[in-house]
Amino acid sequence: MSRKLSLPTELKPDLDVKDNSFSRSRSSSVTSIDKESREAISALHFCETFTRKADTSPSPCLWVGTTLGTVLVIVLNLPPGGEQRLLQPVIVSPSGTILRLKGAILRMAFLDTTGSLVPPAHEPWREHNVPEDKDEKEKLKKRRPVSVSPSSSQEISENQYAVICSEKQAKVISLPSQNCIYKHNITETSFVLRGDIVSLSNSICLACFCASGHIMAFSLPSLRPLLDVYYLPLTNMRIARTFCFTNNGQALYLVSPTEIQRLTYSQETCENLQEMLGELFTPVETPEAPNRGFFKGLFGGGAQSLDREEL
Repeated sequence: MSRKLSLPTELKPDLDVKDNSFSRSRSSSVTSIDKESREAISALHFCETFTRKADTSPSPCLWVGTTLGTVLVIVLNLPPGGEQRLLQPVIVSPSGTILRLKGAILRMAFLDTTGSLVPPAHEPWREHNVPEDKDEKEKLKKRRPVSVSPSSSQEISENQYAVICSEKQAKVISLPSQNCIYKHNITETSFVLRGDIVSLSNSICLACFCASGHIMAFSLPSLRPLLDVYYLPLTNMRIARTFCFTNNGQALYLVSPTEIQRLTYSQETCENLQEMLGELFTPVETPEAPNRGFFKGLFGGGAQSLDREEL
């Protein structure tokens, strides 16, 4: 199932020059039409969150980020579970929610009220060919989770925070009010190559790698700068395509088609680096050679030394 994403006329926001350095002309010239058609999807994130300001409970949706800094929220109406879930299609419709940032959208994530990262939405695996044995049925029931939707108390009381990172800036938006509570311009002279929301020292932060070679980290949800160090300039496009951040203050990228470079920007991880290093070979003691019998050496063939004491 495919659906073309476009902005309706009544939903297109007014482009503010102060908030968007990529403002475009409103004229209907051929050049403007060409620029308009160059917008492409750069980031996708499936989640269960608030899609509109009036929502009282989270619902399944898809957040779409584009190369011109636009974020669209698409509502996913899922049929009820059971047979209807298998027979009825998923209804996809735009919610009307539009957010804008400077630069192409790179990463989107969501935090709960406590600041913890909301895990990606998923549907549990269900085995339809259930065996007839009662013991096997009980085992399968224990494997399946009871429910994947939040409880009614959580739906009413809990709010969420959307963290959006682009090539130029980062924003933290409160949901469902859609108010921008924190905003930080990451770089003005360069652009962000990679941005990830990772776990560092029992907290969540936004880690960014810029084309100028700087590695930066920001606290969440306040976007307070935690780290800004120079590491490596962009000398190879392979670095830009493969660079990624992981948890516990580490990052990886390909330095060649067959070599992986691993680095850390955490003091705690650096102190324990020797314990984390692996070994290429497992040391094994050389076993003793077995004793050769007299007749085996005599009839085995080949010239061998013969000791008189052995005779």
